[in-house]
Amino acid sequence: MRLISCASYYGSGSSALTDLVAEYSTVKNLSDYEFRFVHDIDGIADLEYHLVDCHNRHNSGHALKRYKKLCEFNHGTGFIQRYEPYFNGQFLNISLDYIKELTDFEYKGKWFYDMYERGRWFYYAKSLQTKIYRRLNINRSSMPHEITLASHPTREQFLTATRKYIMRLMEAANVENNPILMMDQILPSSNINKCLKYFPEETKLIIVTRDPRDVYLSEKYVWHENIAPHDADLFCKWFDYAHSSNRDEVPDPQKVMQVNFEDLIYKYEEILPKLETFLGLKSEEHVHSFEGLNPKRSYGNTQLWKKFDDSANIAIIEKNLPQYLYDFGDKRYEDIAGVDVNNNKVF
Repeated sequence: MRLISCASYYGSGSSALTDLVAEYSTVKNLSDYEFRFVHDIDGIADLEYHLVDCHNRHNSGHALKRYKKLCEFNHGTGFIQRYEPYFNGQFLNISLDYIKELTDFEYKGKWFYDMYERGRWFYYAKSLQTKIYRRLNINRSSMPHEITLASHPTREQFLTATRKYIMRLMEAANVENNPILMMDQILPSSNINKCLKYFPEETKLIIVTRDPRDVYLSEKYVWHENIAPHDADLFCKWFDYAHSSNRDEVPDPQKVMQVNFEDLIYKYEEILPKLETFLGLKSEEHVHSFEGLNPKRSYGNTQLWKKFDDSANIAIIEKNLPQYLYDFGDKRYEDIAGVDVNNNKVF
């Protein structure tokens, strides 16, 4: 089983790529959810830092506890199911096995962060409780059931455990045993080399970029997520900040490919065989063409300045971010591949 993942910079159109790959019969598609537990804060990359790169007798075990907390959150609830449906109900159990494998030993005990992370009043209450116990000469802990973990694996031990963990999750997600599994955002658009080493050797990553003008207008007028600034000058700083985070990286070109969102629409026939070659897909497996990605439908998501009157802010973006602007040429809707649509609503 091979893994394909897609990464982006927020709003850059990575779903168009995952929708396209999902059209192939050999692909098990998990791209309707983002799996960020490898590279987000308290994720696997943080574990490697605390357990291997910068080991500390307190921080290492507590990092495992924080990863456990992240896994319990991603496990979901009866009301909001997050990861479990995608891993055949095995995500938390497999994660707990991983944490156990990385734990050298454990004991009943606490330290400052066990109180601090529960909030200021909890910390003050437990500190006062400890003082009272000492004053009364009571031999009792204010947190008698708290568990402290100890962990100090070698890098090879950590990588071996992590690769086994990732593979178990992949197998749980792909009970149909398709040759290819696609998981969105499980790999990042920065720190790529660091995170790739947790995955099988044949893993492929596509990074999708998009014209900043369309990202700005989509965020401001359509999505309203408040993830990117609406002030044009600040947006330019934010966009370059996000894209420059991997500027000094040299990813393996056999594993990592960068694609413009717009190429999937305006150069569909040209980019498709390149993607198939890179990802190991075959044209005869492309049995659901245009059911996921319909370039004619996505055409309406480009050159949004023709739909939204915001010329002053677009001029600021064009002045400050010329290196990111896409050359749309003179292609019209009639020139775009895909199935004709009546709906040109931005999404």
